[in-house]
Amino acid sequence: MLHMDRDPARTALVLAALVCILCQTAPTFAAANPVGPAVIDAGPVAITPTFGAETRYRDNIYLQENNTTDSWLYLARPAVTALVQDRSNIYQLGYKGEAGWYEVDRSNDRNNYFDNTFSGDAHVELSDRWIAEGYTRWARLHEDRGEGLSEGLVGQVIPEPIEYDQGDVGGSLQYGTPGVGRLVVRAGYMDREYQNFQQFTQSRDRDETTLGSTFFYPVAPNTDVLIDYEYVDISYPTPFVDAPPLDSEENYLSLGAQWEITPNMTSTAKGGYVDKQFESSQRKDWDGVGWTLDLLMQPREQDTILVRGSRAPEETTLQGDFIKRESLEAAWTHDWNDRIFTELGTLIGRDTYEQSFDDREDDIYNVSFRVGYVFRRWANFYMGYSHDEKDSNAENLSYTENVFTIGVDLSL
Repeated sequence: MLHMDRDPARTALVLAALVCILCQTAPTFAAANPVGPAVIDAGPVAITPTFGAETRYRDNIYLQENNTTDSWLYLARPAVTALVQDRSNIYQLGYKGEAGWYEVDRSNDRNNYFDNTFSGDAHVELSDRWIAEGYTRWARLHEDRGEGLSEGLVGQVIPEPIEYDQGDVGGSLQYGTPGVGRLVVRAGYMDREYQNFQQFTQSRDRDETTLGSTFFYPVAPNTDVLIDYEYVDISYPTPFVDAPPLDSEENYLSLGAQWEITPNMTSTAKGGYVDKQFESSQRKDWDGVGWTLDLLMQPREQDTILVRGSRAPEETTLQGDFIKRESLEAAWTHDWNDRIFTELGTLIGRDTYEQSFDDREDDIYNVSFRVGYVFRRWANFYMGYSHDEKDSNAENLSYTENVFTIGVDLSL
């Protein structure tokens, strides 16, 4: 297993220095692109390093209902991708990091973190009709205090963020061609293991196995109807003592449509039947209507609107058998000219904790705004604001938070 320095500042600064060295030496061997990051041409490999820096002010870093704590937060985001293209086949390796330093951070109350994600992807066109894709991921991530397993008062009691390792592997195989009909079969596996506070986090370690298939049938130019089936097996290796296990199986059967807005933009809408069955008879099974929406619109060349929504079961954090999650979000991006853009976003949602002792229900709201300035092709500056609110009928779980942001994205 890869060793990560416990001091995120030291490791992130080393990675940032490597990116800066690449940026300084790049003019002698980088291929300049008119739009977006330039790449380093290393023979058959195209290497793209980027670096982001951001300063935030958060007025409720522990997401508490009362006695809130505010702090400045400083972020560094080094990243690099290496891509090889052989005709229509594409292979890519990537790394993304995010280090966060809080102004409120003491030896016995640590908020700093360093997330790391390593990835590999492959797209192989075996013939005119057969396409195979695969992916693998390994990540060391964290949950901000007040989120996930540390929500509510737990976020103030524990002395540092909860950390976990997550591995993902999977792929798909497609037969057919657009305009004639396509069948896609897919499989995936996810394993999550918590790394600290294992006296209460170990029982939330889980793995998920996913199998599915989708059939697309064309009904109009650039428009397909689809039928989709997915099976998910969820297992918790170390259940709570004297508590029924949370192991379950989920089945999704949906009908919908997919249509092309532009060659690089597609929209999908589907709805159908969802069934969740627990291994333990002491947990209550559930079935009902589920749906997902990914709607992209471009009414004008300078405007892009994205609407996303879903209704589906999610694994619970601390209460109930599972979460019935309903959410709808929208984002509108407007390019005022070649350099200035704005983004406006909003989200509304409801989490219902099925079979929780207090019939817990959370209403979730978010609104955000960002303005960006493309100073150069290799430097984008931005400022933003977001307001998050959770209104829960459970005690000590409601909160509001305001976040102010200023940052820059750098590339070659």
